[in-house]
Amino acid sequence: MPIIARNNGKAYEPLPIGVVQAVCAFVEDIGTHETTFQGKPIQKHQVVVCWEINAQMTNGEYAGKRFMVSKFYTLSLNEKANLRKDLENWRGKAFTEEELAGFDVERLKGINCMLNIVEYKKLDGTTSQRPSAIMPCIKGLEKMIPENTTVPAWIDEMRNNSLEAHENRVNSGVDAQPTATDDGLPF
Repeated sequence: MPIIARNNGKAYEPLPIGVVQAVCAFVEDIGTHETTFQGKPIQKHQVVVCWEINAQMTNGEYAGKRFMVSKFYTLSLNEKANLRKDLENWRGKAFTEEELAGFDVERLKGINCMLNIVEYKKLDGTTSQRPSAIMPCIKGLEKMIPENTTVPAWIDEMRNNSLEAHENRVNSGVDAQPTATDDGLPF
């Protein structure tokens, strides 16, 4: 199935830079994806954590709604894994051996934190924002409750592009090679 990328022409309002209060709106398993590490192909089972931040957009169709920011992680609590590092920073303490045996990341939904949002330059030369640090929420702040409970379509697209989804389509015959029609064209 072709996956067509286009410039949708939308200009996105930039996230506020600096430390902001946030609440985890959802954690989604997006499956296993192929990537490269040190020039070698590898497969990584990934999740995406999405937060709402305590600031509202002022422009466009989402004016008045909270900004959302997300971060992708390999689903691992290895000592070098970014997920483990960020979760330990968020919690303010290290995982116990018992917790390292299996931690349900869906428990993060609804949990408040402080995010340090930084600006960075993308490969195409444009700038964007992302969370660079996650910290426990400041004591005494009123807890935020997620307002957006609808998982964005781009997460479903990522899930549909996973190796598991591809394998399921192949096994069900959906990804079978196209056959030529009477006019000789494959589509």
